[in-house]
Amino acid sequence: MIEKISTGVEGLDRLMGGGFLRGSAYIIQGPPGAGKTLLANQFCYAHVRAGGKALYMSLLAESSARMLNYVSQMAFFDRDVVPSRMEYISAYGVLEREGLPGLLKLVQHELKRHDATAMVLDGTFVAQSVASENEFRSFIHTLQGVAGLAGAVLVMLTHQAREESSPEHTMVDGWIEMNYDTVGYRAVPSIQVRKHRGAQVLSGKHLLRISANGVEVYPRLESCISDMPPRPHPNTAVSTGLPDLNRLLGGGLPSESATLILGPTGSGKTTLGMYFVAQATEQAPALMLSFYESPTRLRARARELGFDLDRLADQNVLRLLWLSPAELVVDEVAHGIVQHAKAIGAKRVFIDGIVVLRDNLIYRERLPYLINALSLQLRECGATVVYTQECAEMEVDRAMPNDELSAMVDNVMVLNISRRHHTHQRYISIIKMRDRHFDLRVQPFYMGEQGLALGLNPKAAGPGQAD
Repeated sequence: MIEKISTGVEGLDRLMGGGFLRGSAYIIQGPPGAGKTLLANQFCYAHVRAGGKALYMSLLAESSARMLNYVSQMAFFDRDVVPSRMEYISAYGVLEREGLPGLLKLVQHELKRHDATAMVLDGTFVAQSVASENEFRSFIHTLQGVAGLAGAVLVMLTHQAREESSPEHTMVDGWIEMNYDTVGYRAVPSIQVRKHRGAQVLSGKHLLRISANGVEVYPRLESCISDMPPRPHPNTAVSTGLPDLNRLLGGGLPSESATLILGPTGSGKTTLGMYFVAQATEQAPALMLSFYESPTRLRARARELGFDLDRLADQNVLRLLWLSPAELVVDEVAHGIVQHAKAIGAKRVFIDGIVVLRDNLIYRERLPYLINALSLQLRECGATVVYTQECAEMEVDRAMPNDELSAMVDNVMVLNISRRHHTHQRYISIIKMRDRHFDLRVQPFYMGEQGLALGLNPKAAGPGQAD
């Protein structure tokens, strides 16, 4: 079995089924600014940290000193390994003087001299300008053989948009394409493994982030789901924190299920979720993610309801997360939720406001599949999940949601607000529950001094209120 060598980027390793194959050659293609140089350097330093030796050979006019000045700002840079284990070499002059034959000799010589097991050729397709098309293809083919004989990973970078049918793509073992698109006002970097011999890849485009840590890749969550059917739900229930609501639900929320709470602003969605996570214990920790209300504000609201979220957080049985709703990489958020849930062993997860996820998706039609994939991954952690979604005010008799998202969760509850006798009355409707008998009746509820309670608010009673 061919040894796999990490790319230095966890998400990219996942796309490639474990990383690069030793003794193989790869093309990384993309326009200027897509992150190719950064990714290549990140790979080299990760390879050195793992005990290997790496060479970075540039065919461009840019000096090694300038390259080092740029790379030294990154978190993965390690000055102590330069040049003993990580060597920067300029091949621009050799290419100009001796053409492809001279460049090929230099590559072979440096690989052997440094006993390197990783090598980057930056600007590979600049070499095409000094030779014919056939000579260039022969050069790429020979480089593939050089990598195999040396037992090294050879990564060739190019900014040229080579066609999918280009012969050089058939000669190398792998082809990775990086892009930097503009969608509306947003700049959206992406990566796609177009080819990888001997490995199962996660196909299609996946988003990435470029930061001081380097390139971070976030596979589309729905592409990470196993083909195996999920295991059956346990035949147990999880309390909502409200005994009356538990009775309507036939005992509570089914364990390891996913529930969607739909409702307009002010209908009580966040409050219901807070009741749910406030039941966290040492044996069943909880995770809450909010986009609109900070942990400080949530803790203050919880105190008004009689919950001490500060105590739960201090005891490490509740983790409160907050993210700004703007400019999110949704798959980064989703992977982060799963990581946090695994880290604390969460058995309850509350995500308040999936409209934020929808609005940050480049293709909004992904939302049902993303939520389904997120629910499945959290279910593997043993978690019961509650989501909320903002919607326009709905009449009680038209409460059935006509949204494909409802097909991606197990249970759906709808909250409504109606005006009765100069007051606002809230209602809750259980629309759907899988494998569970439940109360189909629309139920009034109110927010009183003791928190949320089912029934009509006695302090708001007026003529005909009890009708």
